[in-house]
Amino acid sequence: MKKKIKFRLNYYISLLLLTVFALSCTKVEKGYLSPTMAYAVNEFTVQKGRTSSSYTLVNDGSSIPMVIKMIHVYDETGKIVDDIFTKTYPVSVWTEAYNPATDTTYAAIMAKHKMVEMAPININETSGQFVSNPATVYLPSGRFTFDLEVSNVVGSQVLKSIMTIVIQEGKTIETSPESGSYSVYRMVKNSGSSLGALNNMPNNPFVMETIIRYADTPNIITYSITDKNGKHFNPKLKEFNKRPNSGLNPIPPYLQNLQDYAPDTYFETDTSISVKYPLVPFPIISLGNGFNMYYQIPTRFVQIDSTSSYTANAPGNYYKGTTDSHFLGYYINDSYDYSLRTPLRIQVPGAYLVRLKLLNTTHR
Repeated sequence: MKKKIKFRLNYYISLLLLTVFALSCTKVEKGYLSPTMAYAVNEFTVQKGRTSSSYTLVNDGSSIPMVIKMIHVYDETGKIVDDIFTKTYPVSVWTEAYNPATDTTYAAIMAKHKMVEMAPININETSGQFVSNPATVYLPSGRFTFDLEVSNVVGSQVLKSIMTIVIQEGKTIETSPESGSYSVYRMVKNSGSSLGALNNMPNNPFVMETIIRYADTPNIITYSITDKNGKHFNPKLKEFNKRPNSGLNPIPPYLQNLQDYAPDTYFETDTSISVKYPLVPFPIISLGNGFNMYYQIPTRFVQIDSTSSYTANAPGNYYKGTTDSHFLGYYINDSYDYSLRTPLRIQVPGAYLVRLKLLNTTHR
């Protein structure tokens, strides 16, 4: 009996050893490459000249690391247009982290930048994200479809028509309504105290905006203010200047403006102010109150129309002066300063002219 038990035990041990040996000789596949990888959203819209990024590629359990590369790009007719997306342009990139506490001048910011040659849209080789940069300003508008190649330890495969990118024009400068709204105020003379908004609506009837991007370089913005007749307020003579902050001994004493965002490149002429800015978006961060610039026209330089309130106003429906049904006359001269709030953020590099015509003012 003991011999039978011993035999059976030896038999099972031998069988187990044979099984282990057999398994050790069987080739086990290393890794996995899914045939059903996809993007959660397979259409990515790029506004020309802006930096943006798509969703990552969902690898569906595929082994990492993966290497993801562009194979071909097709336009809406099916034509291969690889050369449009592989052509490179000079793009300014960060070399160190931005510190808003110390990087307050053009020189300090540019010291952390360098120019590199980049294609307008690049693909992150590990995540599959599509990343656009300011060089997209040179791309044609339209819809473009991408084939990608994905490789890992298993091998490689081509993902046909895996992503569609829509290239479209966008606002190169965001003003109203993207960054806020134009607002004009009647102020207590020689103070930062408001007597109430003359108008504070998204479609401000008193502010006629003209913005021209006239060159790709240099990065400079020129800003001017005129009365309803087109006469410039002269910043050199302080006919428009910083708006005082409200309250006793306020900190800061003035609300933010273009000079505060680029103090070392600020320049005045008889008709305008200008700043050279280092990169987009500009301003990089807000100094307070969003991306609004605040200016004030002292009472001795301006006559202000008195008007009834606008309860609503359609885009492009501007105040028409003395012939307008809202016109009520004029406020008493030498009594009130005029305040202007301008929402402004540059999204695409280049040279800009920004002209604001204040339709309820007369220069004097």
